[in-house]
Amino acid sequence: MNVIVRTMIAGSGALALSACGIMGSVDCIQPMYPVIVVEIRDARTGAPLASEARGTIRSATLVDSLRPAEYSTSDPAVMLSRQAYGPSGTYTVEVQRTGYATWTAAGVRVDRGSCNLDTRRLVASLQPGS
Repeated sequence: MNVIVRTMIAGSGALALSACGIMGSVDCIQPMYPVIVVEIRDARTGAPLASEARGTIRSATLVDSLRPAEYSTSDPAVMLSRQAYGPSGTYTVEVQRTGYATWTAAGVRVDRGSCNLDTRRLVASLQPGS
């Protein structure tokens, strides 16, 4: 007997489907999940800085920009995080914002879970500076 499980991902409209057989095998139709989500804050005050920040992720085979991800309110000036998409692998993540030192995290490993990538969540605490 096969059982089909459907799960709606809140807020994204993505539909994940998996079919599980008697032997416990799992076949998945891959929805789009970010590989990395970076919460960006001021290191001194904790204030969210993502709305005016920019950044990239880099691996041996990919360079991609960080895009808007999460907001704390309906005000787009209060963006909490940025995200990027890609395959599993090891990444270097870099975040910049005017008036702050560049923040970098190297060796960020993103693994494949049973059906999707295991999204890595990071916190970039930006230090005031150049």
